[in-house]
Order: sequence, then C-alpha cells, then structure tokens
Amino acid sequence: PTGRPHVGYFVPMCKIADLLEAGCDVTVLFADLHAYLDNMKAPWELLDLRVRYYEAVIKAMLSSIGVPLERLTFVRGTDFQLSREYTLDVYRLASAVTEHDAKKAGSEVVKQVDHPRLAGLLYPGLQALDEEFLHVDAQFGG
Repeated sequence: PTGRPHVGYFVPMCKIADLLEAGCDVTVLFADLHAYLDNMKAPWELLDLRVRYYEAVIKAMLSSIGVPLERLTFVRGTDFQLSREYTLDVYRLASAVTEHDAKKAGSEVVKQVDHPRLAGLLYPGLQALDEEFLHVDAQFGG
C-alpha cells in the first residue's frame, strides 16, 4: 500500500473483475511489510490506515463496475510474514540466492537508488515466498 489510488487503478481492477467473473477465487495481498521495506515508501505508522483505505477503495471500484465480491478476499502481509515459519524460509532463501541474482531480480520490482538498502535485495524473494504462503496458483500484481 504505497501512493494514492487513482483512475489508473481501474486497469488492474478490470483484470481482477475478469478473474472474479470467471469464477476464480481472488486474494488481494496488501504487502504492508514489503511496502515498508521498499525504501520505506510507506511509513510504519501509516501502514494500517493505508491497508484499510486501499481495501475500501478496491471494494468501491469493483462494486462501481458491477463486480460481485463474494470470491474476493484480502490478506495483510504482516498476518503471516512475521511468523516463525516465514522467517525461517526467508533465511533459507537468503542462503540459496546469490547477491547477483538478488540484484537482478530486484531491478524488476524495487525502486532503484544510488545506495540501495539490503531490504531491496530481499524483496523479490519475499514476493515468491508470499505466493507459497498464500497457497495461490498464480500472481498478478504490481
């Protein structure tokens, strides 16, 4: 949950609408911890408020285009990302991924700065772990 929702959010909302209308169960992950780790785009103190705001906005956007919300669920990253199991998997991942590969993967998803923080190297791996911990078949996001 970073930045302000705007009219451009209707593009991914339309894809979510397509998935819901096709009968898919859709889980929206509010990656609150990742938002903080990504160069602190979201201050820790604001994460809870932003998550609640984003959920309300997403529901309103989908409802405004007539999409049923019964198969839509919302999950906060911190609901599972602070667990012992997730943390152990982060360490396992860190022991298996090279710095080069982490930087390369991070260049696709993390804002690039002159002096990157370690969190930016972890971020892409954390996204992969999220997919596993959410027990989802696919990831659509941005």
